[in-house]
Amino acid sequence: MAGMAEAAGPRALFLGGLAAVYTAAFGSLYLQIPGLYGAEGLLPAVRLLRELPGQGLWERLRGFPTLLWLCPHLGLDTEQGMELLCVLGVLGSLGALLCPSLRHCLLFALLRMFYLSLYQVGQVFLYFQWDSLLLEAGFLAVLVAPLKVLPGGTPGWQPQHGVPLWGVRWLLFRLLFQSGVVKLSSRCPTWWGLTALTHHFESQCLPTPGAWLAHQLPLWLLKLAVVATLVIEVAVPLLFLAPLRRLRLWAFYCQVLLQTLIILTGNYNFFNALTIVLCFSLLDQQHLQLWMGRARRPHGPRWPPRPGWLLARLLEVATLGALLLGTARCFGLRVHGGVLEANVAFTHHEFSSWLDTVTLPLLGVAWLSPHHEFSSWLDTVTLPLLGVAFLSLSWEILVALYR
Repeated sequence: MAGMAEAAGPRALFLGGLAAVYTAAFGSLYLQIPGLYGAEGLLPAVRLLRELPGQGLWERLRGFPTLLWLCPHLGLDTEQGMELLCVLGVLGSLGALLCPSLRHCLLFALLRMFYLSLYQVGQVFLYFQWDSLLLEAGFLAVLVAPLKVLPGGTPGWQPQHGVPLWGVRWLLFRLLFQSGVVKLSSRCPTWWGLTALTHHFESQCLPTPGAWLAHQLPLWLLKLAVVATLVIEVAVPLLFLAPLRRLRLWAFYCQVLLQTLIILTGNYNFFNALTIVLCFSLLDQQHLQLWMGRARRPHGPRWPPRPGWLLARLLEVATLGALLLGTARCFGLRVHGGVLEANVAFTHHEFSSWLDTVTLPLLGVAWLSPHHEFSSWLDTVTLPLLGVAFLSLSWEILVALYR
């Protein structure tokens, strides 16, 4: 039962979703390699892999870490080496997607190594936000995924603690909060005038048929959509750090809704799909059981309610109420002529002052949020760390004695 619960838990969703993103990333890049990085491509990758006299393989790997340095030793040119890495990446990530037992930390380490090797020579075509985000999420996946020392044996590192998965949540917070803050910090008149979406759908690089439909919406509704975007990206991420699970779940659905709408109205590669995968870190086992229809039902009503339960519900209602009232006040929401109008009711200076005020407390909350998981994780790793320290000290003593 414990294995089944873990197989359907937030970690399994995150690792499976990341495997799907890796599959799309490697597969789409494979088709573009000849035109972008081949000998006749726009930016031939071989130009970045020129060997300097006197440099060995280790020096080249340390100075410019990419597995493509091994191509001459395998009888491959740079283009063929890139294609090989993409094929291996697709096979490994597809295997992890279809077979949960393959979601091993060593496999995710290999996938990240493959993508980092391609990223190093990708130049401007791989310097987008989603590429660096995939590398960071891939590093966290190595920590989240289990490690089995021997095939069929018990896991040497079982992801039973929340510290690595909380790191995924922190990455999600930084991504979305900074995305919202930069829109207002840039002083862009379209964001401050709430007119960004009146131009966005027709000026983005790869619009979808849904973008044409969205562009036909009335101005007042597009301005409200800008308000919703700013609130979901600036205010709602604060709930990621909330100790109340219902607030985190509410934040999860807000983010998934926003990312889904972006996918329907624009093509940003795997960026929005990867963001949704990061959102899985906001879920818990209890809610996933509800998704699968296996949630435990209480035996009967509990009355009077426990003080802790009542306090939690009051805090949830108060938090969501404050968020709605704050949105109405900050964006001057009012009904006029039968429509809901909005205008920014704060200045850039007021926003900057608010940002300076909340930054330090947010860091404090972020530090305190995983304290329970960190304590539990520390109890688990203390003894192995002491063993490693003892072996290291013993080695140093032996070296000193026989030097």
